[in-house]
Amino acid sequence: MAARTGTREAGPMRVALRHRLFSLLPRGSLDLVRQIAIVSLFDIAYELSRVVATGGRGAAFAHAHSVVDTERSLGIFRELSVQRFALHAPGIVLDVANWTYFNAQFTVTFAFLLWAYLRHTDRYTTIRNTVIAADAIGLIASLANPYAAMPSLHTAYALIFVVSGVVLARRWWFRGMWALYPGLVVFSIIATANHFMLDAMAGAAVAVLAGTLTMVVLPRVTRTAGPPTGPTLRPDSACAEG
Repeated sequence: MAARTGTREAGPMRVALRHRLFSLLPRGSLDLVRQIAIVSLFDIAYELSRVVATGGRGAAFAHAHSVVDTERSLGIFRELSVQRFALHAPGIVLDVANWTYFNAQFTVTFAFLLWAYLRHTDRYTTIRNTVIAADAIGLIASLANPYAAMPSLHTAYALIFVVSGVVLARRWWFRGMWALYPGLVVFSIIATANHFMLDAMAGAAVAVLAGTLTMVVLPRVTRTAGPPTGPTLRPDSACAEG
């Protein structure tokens, strides 16, 4: 008898749990899968562009020398100092730099987009489109010069997320965490010798351009391309004409 009672109670509990899980998804499970597929598609396209890129070590070294010469002329060649600091600092410093570099572009990106989707659904589409626009701009630069490592999409994503996180987060410590995030990302890409300072600056430019496209240009184009609205008649004028 007790077993039957437990079985009857388990049914409504499962239904309630399922309802609770689905209530966490603002647009349903199918839309969540659709959003994951959209973001993944652009990310895979960017990664494939690096795989199919053609060139050799000579092109890579030539680019590195040109970047160093440019940074020296601008007085911003500080990569060696940052890398020496990371190597001679306590081991946790380089561990954090390595972890940040390997997780910032994928793990943190998907986690942030998921948070925005679940907690700020009305702003999610703009954030997602800005990330996609940054991917598209980075993809064009990658195909033009596959050995440039420019722009740094780590930096572009970090700036997109810092603006979104500071604006949307309700808790002060969460906003503070995102405010520090771009500095951590730039430190990680330089300390691990994966990017130059110019790459980070180009990534920042990509973030600004992507944000401009999605928050300024695209809304204007959408409004301009909207269906024309014909003249409306007031009831009194319609009666008079009739």
